[in-house]
Amino acid sequence: MRANQKNAIFYKGKRVFVTGHTGYKGSWLTAVLSELGADMTGYALPAPDGGMFRRMRGEELCHSIEGDVRDYESLKKSLLTAQPEIVFHLAAQAIVNDCFLDPRYAYETNVMGTVNIFEAIRECPGVKSVVIVTTDKVYENKGDGAVYGETDPLGGVDPYSSSKTCMEYITDTYKNSYLQTGERCVGVSAVRASNVLGGGDHVQSRLIPSILNSIAEGRPVELRHPHQTRPWQSMMDALNGYLSIGRLMYGEPEKYSQKWNIGPTRDGIREVVWVVEQMRRHYSSAGYVVGDAFGVKESQTLGLDITKSLRELDWEPLLSCDKMLYNIVEYYKMQKDGVPELEIARKQIREFYGMDLV
Repeated sequence: MRANQKNAIFYKGKRVFVTGHTGYKGSWLTAVLSELGADMTGYALPAPDGGMFRRMRGEELCHSIEGDVRDYESLKKSLLTAQPEIVFHLAAQAIVNDCFLDPRYAYETNVMGTVNIFEAIRECPGVKSVVIVTTDKVYENKGDGAVYGETDPLGGVDPYSSSKTCMEYITDTYKNSYLQTGERCVGVSAVRASNVLGGGDHVQSRLIPSILNSIAEGRPVELRHPHQTRPWQSMMDALNGYLSIGRLMYGEPEKYSQKWNIGPTRDGIREVVWVVEQMRRHYSSAGYVVGDAFGVKESQTLGLDITKSLRELDWEPLLSCDKMLYNIVEYYKMQKDGVPELEIARKQIREFYGMDLV
């Protein structure tokens, strides 16, 4: 039985707490957990207008709480009320350029927000698994085309990657000092995710929305760095990796409390312009011009080595690059045809998890 099928069975009825559930990735996780039958509580800033969470009426899929992870008392109260078994910490300032423009807010959210969720977990004895979502940008990237594994050194030269690296050290501290002691053993992992692609994204600075908006307006998309290499992965595969780690730590916390790369296989490590070229197969008008770069310096190359996850996690990417892009195009075409957002998401979730489409 594959990991997606095991997760579909495991999460039914589980009490799950998700920070950042109104963001893009959090919205998809909300839809997945709802479809799998989990009892989910979400804690996040108000959902952005026009974002996926509002469009799919996410507040009807979970116990949704509006709050800021920088507000410790509010976060602790929400966690203690929910009494979760599994926690996924996604809340973060996640836009690289926004972090560069407002580093104080980035560090307050990413660093102190992580401290606050761990402090709250210390007060909640029923928690068995904690998954801290960081990024592939935590690695010390020399720009030499290396594909990084979990034992490679961490770095971070800009506020986004630096604050995410701090989250990793905080995770180690709380695991070793408080959550895996003689009195208690909670599964705690930091998960380094790659660039995820899926339908429903509305943040214009990200690749897929910028491509589709340019197509709709009949103009070429502006790419800041068309020949940067990045690990591109489907949203479904990334979230399935998070769920697998949460499930495995639930049963064997010490064994699976590690660092994990969740990304594509080597064929998913491609240049930015490759995504545009692939979109030409569905939209012949897809083209690009080189636009202005952000002020923050971004590495030319980045790749994740997922060998350890493939070997030890009972998980693997299930969607090919072609299927990933097909799902994105399907999502936006159905959306344009007036199909409700939640209906589209449910269709793709149920197909991925092998559930009957009803």
